[in-house]
Amino acid sequence: MLLNRENLPKITNQVDQEHLSSPKRPTRVLLFGTGVLLRALPAFCIEEANRSGTFNGGIVMVKSTQTGSIEPFLKQDGLYTLCTAGIQNNKETTTQQIITCVNDILDANSSWNTILEHAQNKQINIIISNTTEKGIVDVEDDLFAFPPKSFPGKLTSYLYARFQHLGATDESKAIVLPTELIDDNAVKLAQIVRKLATGHSLPTAFIQWLDTHVYFCNTLVDRIVPGAITLEESSYTDKLAIAAEPYFLWAIESKDNYVQQELSFIGSSPYTFILPSIASVREIKLRILNGAHTLTAAAALLAQHRFVKDSLMDSNYERFINRLIHQEIRPSLEAKGIQHNDIKLFSESIIDRLKNPFIEHQWNSIAQNYHAKIKSRVLPLLSYWYAFQEQAPQYISFGFTAYLFLMKTHIHLLEDKSLADEFKNLNFDKIEELLSNKTIWGTDLMIWPSWAPAIKQHLQQLETVSIHQIMQRL
Repeated sequence: MLLNRENLPKITNQVDQEHLSSPKRPTRVLLFGTGVLLRALPAFCIEEANRSGTFNGGIVMVKSTQTGSIEPFLKQDGLYTLCTAGIQNNKETTTQQIITCVNDILDANSSWNTILEHAQNKQINIIISNTTEKGIVDVEDDLFAFPPKSFPGKLTSYLYARFQHLGATDESKAIVLPTELIDDNAVKLAQIVRKLATGHSLPTAFIQWLDTHVYFCNTLVDRIVPGAITLEESSYTDKLAIAAEPYFLWAIESKDNYVQQELSFIGSSPYTFILPSIASVREIKLRILNGAHTLTAAAALLAQHRFVKDSLMDSNYERFINRLIHQEIRPSLEAKGIQHNDIKLFSESIIDRLKNPFIEHQWNSIAQNYHAKIKSRVLPLLSYWYAFQEQAPQYISFGFTAYLFLMKTHIHLLEDKSLADEFKNLNFDKIEELLSNKTIWGTDLMIWPSWAPAIKQHLQQLETVSIHQIMQRL
């Protein structure tokens, strides 16, 4: 039995049954994208808010790329199952939930006229996108094509259709929430939209309307979504079922009352919020989650661990990550002025997330672009740390040294081959020369007197003692 609205009343298994018989809600949200992140986070939040009564709205989903088909979505009337599986409070948890808030699915390449008609609907005032990092790009485009080829082009065309029909009225207001994983995603998107509008000589009144009636809000999202799954022991068939971890985060940057009022599906969970600035949230995620991954990857790969969950089954690695986060990364962030409670909310879920036995997160994937990640995720931590400490951070320095040692012994992992000789010839006597090389690090790491001695000590251990013995002692 295929999952669709006709079959909903017949579905009887462990899936949450609440509200499954409710009629379609008025369409209020347009999603650019049909991917798993949009379905596991924004659509999930809207579903939860609909059920709690804090929001009352459905979604029209737009497939904006050339690849794939919307046929499975149409056959299932937009319904799909979200399965969450992971660790919460150190206990395994699994749930299944049918998401019912998708009212329609359209293909931009064949239904652009219909999409532009939706732009005229004053109720559809929330636009959410996830077109990957490559989606928010400044390319030449034809706004009058059916459709424009780029996502910013499609969005500009859509907004222009809204302006033409509704004018500069309160009813024409719109909120744009890009969830693409780039810094200042809304700022960059808005700049491209304005450039396209100007380049196509669209009316000055429209460009002014973009500034006064369209709220481009930076966002930060975080949820591990492994992707499509096959439901087992289920009474129905779902070709769109997806899996996700229990944890999720959606931070939206805005100071406007209108945004607060309209996005009532935000705030029903402690992990969704609207803030005047999301810079601190971005910093916390980058340093704690991404930083911990980066600083543990080399030691895990040296121990031949394949998946993150494998390392977390080893008490030595769990202890290392805990101490790294709570003894060094958290104090560094607090020294930078980030609020303790904000850090605590994020950091307390990290071990549960990394332990998730249902997610196969490969260390090799985390180690891609390793040198760039060390520079962007780890080196700023050093400046935070040394602002209030003189001695080297033990766990950060070990993670950094393990990276150097891994690059020396596994030179094929080094993405920048111009650095190959520097790492291949690394030895105890050349540490100072390497650390002071601004070309490699973008800064002189010798400005902190205790840093080089710590690296030398760890390097000597790595060259003489097994990684397993070192991790036992740390």
